[in-house]
Amino acid sequence: MKTISKMMLGAMVLSIFFLGACSRTKDAIGTDTIENMVTIGNWKSVITAAGTDLVPAGGRAEFSKQDHLIHYYNVSGDQIRTDQFAFNNGTKRMTWNNVEYEIQENFVSSSKTLTLLDPTTKKMVVAFFRERQ
Repeated sequence: MKTISKMMLGAMVLSIFFLGACSRTKDAIGTDTIENMVTIGNWKSVITAAGTDLVPAGGRAEFSKQDHLIHYYNVSGDQIRTDQFAFNNGTKRMTWNNVEYEIQENFVSSSKTLTLLDPTTKKMVVAFFRERQ
């Protein structure tokens, strides 16, 4: 009887451990996927809630993992500005210019847009768009 109780207790402890690990792994994969999708390629338009496009016609924006900056370039390839960004591990949140926002998209289904929402009002603050291929 004691061995059965010990085995059941051990199985319960292991199942709790594995369930917890699976949850953390899923969150880490989701965050890693978002970061990889955002930092690959060029963003052709960055529209703010006020309707301003931070990327000039023919220009691009690039996310850099190395310096955690969004670099904006004009049509000639000259850098015209930078913004800070960081992903908050384990969540669908991104800090843009030192303010934390929610990420609207699920990057498993879409990688052409990145929309940052104000967490209190759920309204769009900025939207990044890639060129359709």
